[in-house]
Amino acid sequence: MEFDKDFTILTVSDNCASLDILGSILAPYYDIKKAGSTGEAANLLKDEDINLIILDIAIHNNDYHEFLKDIKSNEETMRIPVVLIGDSSRPEHEEKSFALGAVDYISKPFMASIIKARVNNQRMIVNQIRAIEELGMLDPLTDIANRRGFDNRIKQEWLRAARDKTCISLAIADIDHFKDFNDKYGHVQGDVLLSMLAKQLVSMMRRPADFVARWGGEEFVMMFPNTELKGIIKYLETIRESVQKMVIPDLPSTTISIGVAAIVPTLEKSMEDFFSQADKALYEAKNTGRNKVCSYNT
Repeated sequence: MEFDKDFTILTVSDNCASLDILGSILAPYYDIKKAGSTGEAANLLKDEDINLIILDIAIHNNDYHEFLKDIKSNEETMRIPVVLIGDSSRPEHEEKSFALGAVDYISKPFMASIIKARVNNQRMIVNQIRAIEELGMLDPLTDIANRRGFDNRIKQEWLRAARDKTCISLAIADIDHFKDFNDKYGHVQGDVLLSMLAKQLVSMMRRPADFVARWGGEEFVMMFPNTELKGIIKYLETIRESVQKMVIPDLPSTTISIGVAAIVPTLEKSMEDFFSQADKALYEAKNTGRNKVCSYNT
């Protein structure tokens, strides 16, 4: 496994044995910080540049819910991936962890090879996000990934999903009546709307692996690895509603139409066809009233 002492992991548990085991497995490869409570972890997050959090859901008072909520609502910490650890005899905890915004779940008793592999996956995702800025993959207006950045990211996730036989969901969002908006309020205000929408979409991404980019013009793309169609449709409705509730001074509320498709990649399937499916779903949303989410069903 690659040695990366610039990658800092915060382990959080009130079980000293768990902290020691995690430390012994990961310390040879990463910079490890330990916290015996969520309060201590919150203080470390203020002082340290943390790249990944490993959180024990069996922590005292079961307050990991509030801790996660605080992390995901804070602009400075919302993009830090969180891996939860819990008892293998409680599979419902694994399902709940993803609903809370965790990127992965590790069962006790610990297996060193599993911990190393899953932490390394998260390290690679974080480093890919860092690389976007270094490779000129940012859209200069909205300060999020551009089309090139999205193409680079989906290739990585496509290969990973094909290997793991997991599902990827892809959504395309388009601002309704954007030309009319520009004609009435001017292109400067149109740019303001695009920037505000980009920030809103980024804020709605629950996991670091979730990805949003400006595809071009008034179109944005969102990718959700390890997510099936049924689950993401409901969440895209939440995103659509949040956009409608955006408040931009001196400008009216805006709406978006969203098309979404999901796929388990194989060698016989192409990313181009996948994008075309999401685009067809968007076309349906635009042509059946707008301000809605439509899905592509094979």
